[in-house]
Amino acid sequence: MPGTSYIGGLISGLDMDSILSKLMELSRAPINRLQEKQLALETKLTAWQTANTRLLALKTQALSLSAPSAFGSFKVTSSDEDAVAATASGSALSGIYAFTVEQLAAAHEMASQGYADYDTTSVGAGTITITAGSGDPVVLDVQNLTLAQLRDAINNAHAGVRANIINDGSATPYRLLLTSDTMGADGAMTVQVNLAGGAAPTFTEIQSARDAQIKVGEGVNAITITSSSNTVTDAIPGLTLYLHHADPAQTINLTVARDTDAVTAAINSFVQQYNALTDFINQQSDYDAKTEKTGTLFGEYALQQIQGDLRAIISNSIAGFGDSYNLLSQIGIRTNADDKLEVDSTKLAQALANDPEAVMRLFARCGESTDPRVTFVHATGDAKPSGTVGYAVEITQAATRSRVTAGVGQSTALAADETLTINGIVIQLTAGMTQQQVLDAINARTTDTGIRALATAADGTGTGSYLTLHRVAYGNATIAAVSTVSNAGGAASGIGTVQVTEANPQGEAGSGTGALGLDVAGTIGGEAAEGSGQMLTASAGDPKGLSIMVAADAPGSYGAIVFSNGAAGALDARLAYLTESDYSPIETARHSAQDGIDDIKDQIQRMEDLVARQQERIRQQFQAMEEMLGRLQTQSQFLSQQLGQIQVNWRGAG
Repeated sequence: MPGTSYIGGLISGLDMDSILSKLMELSRAPINRLQEKQLALETKLTAWQTANTRLLALKTQALSLSAPSAFGSFKVTSSDEDAVAATASGSALSGIYAFTVEQLAAAHEMASQGYADYDTTSVGAGTITITAGSGDPVVLDVQNLTLAQLRDAINNAHAGVRANIINDGSATPYRLLLTSDTMGADGAMTVQVNLAGGAAPTFTEIQSARDAQIKVGEGVNAITITSSSNTVTDAIPGLTLYLHHADPAQTINLTVARDTDAVTAAINSFVQQYNALTDFINQQSDYDAKTEKTGTLFGEYALQQIQGDLRAIISNSIAGFGDSYNLLSQIGIRTNADDKLEVDSTKLAQALANDPEAVMRLFARCGESTDPRVTFVHATGDAKPSGTVGYAVEITQAATRSRVTAGVGQSTALAADETLTINGIVIQLTAGMTQQQVLDAINARTTDTGIRALATAADGTGTGSYLTLHRVAYGNATIAAVSTVSNAGGAASGIGTVQVTEANPQGEAGSGTGALGLDVAGTIGGEAAEGSGQMLTASAGDPKGLSIMVAADAPGSYGAIVFSNGAAGALDARLAYLTESDYSPIETARHSAQDGIDDIKDQIQRMEDLVARQQERIRQQFQAMEEMLGRLQTQSQFLSQQLGQIQVNWRGAG
């Protein structure tokens, strides 16, 4: 021990180091046994942590399949991918869509005459005015710029066009090219050149501004659809078209079908994760009779309970919708003798082809309403299945939208230019606009303002000449509007120069009206629910976490919502409990193992301290013995010397 100084066994002749080593070995035997127990618990803790990881991996797959959207993917096949490609969203409808591409969209392009150089010749002095699409004219002050300098001046002016210099290889190769930033007919440019004293550019059109056009049908009743872009998103619901080539003589056929390959892959991934977990559980619970060795978690009831819970969910019938499939075995997913899942790919493919909706409801969290005004939105893992009766929907307050109605109607065209600011967005109105044109200008910015404009009576209902601003979204949402023009006289929008809101709608005239939007209120299955706009979400009881959209216009009973978790949804909920709850079997087992490890560490530390003290005490006792023997030896030597001297003295005397 540090601080202890002794020479072992010099006097006694005992090998004290060996003796201490043997004594300490005997004293440490209980510590060694505790360390073996600690190692076993640490191995068990690692196994439980691995089990948790396996469960989380399965939860990821189950959560994916618990969403109806996992079964709503579509694939699109084009008869000519080089001409038209397409993608489909979940809102697409299966079918074959035929059309022709009459022309592609193009940005307006104009080019100047050729120049011998681009960095020497002056284009003159004066102004160039560029107007792109519906933008305001941009006037450039040009003072003897070269072609390159003019290019830079145009690009720096942010006039809605891009300027470049191209080389056509002729004797005067350098030409200034202007391209509109806006695709399609709306991006048409006008360029007015007013320069003198140099080689002023003269622009000619080299590509017209045109919209893409596709034609559906033939003859005089054919429908022509235009788009400013060659990426068309609103021609066919749920489809995005990518136009690459136009040929009015070529019919393009787009075949839209459910992407069963993606669904099959998702189901197979789920099965693989389930089987990987089963393999792990079997390995941990294994007993080899020949070697008498067991798995780390052999005999752990919690592990068997988990496996039993998951097996029951996989095997249970999914009730509620009266579908053609209510068991996974009916679509080819069965449990074998090893508790692992097997997939009959032929049977699964047939089920997906025959009734994909039923397959979806077999896996996913789904709800169906008995009232068309109520729509299932989604549900969390807290929601319990409703059974065939469903959860009754009772509405005590219908959702409404915030409204502001101008205090003065517009009885004639605008007498002057007017600037409206609605929810921070500036909308320019010009003199001579009719009320319909005013409405169109406001509604063109609905995406930015969140507001829809109508012409109503003074109280915001029916029809009339009063401008009414409605929030697009339901619920408590703000409207703030103000104009640069007084609302007196009926030749203005009617908003006036005093800001109006849904809470203070009186405005300049003092006669404006408004209303604050309300959130829907009511119960689901007799349980409390929280409203947000038209969304109602149960906050307690069995339907907790179930969200529905209620398009009600008055309080009352709105049927029932039948809800089922589906096999994947039920698994996700159970796995969430197993992997997230502090009271799950896994967490209980992990805490028990960790507590055991911590307790053993404390015991080992106490015993280590005790052994160290015992060792030091024995060393000190041995040192004391050596010192005592040393003193006795010294005395013995002294006595021997004295006796020897006495004998000598005695002989001399005789």
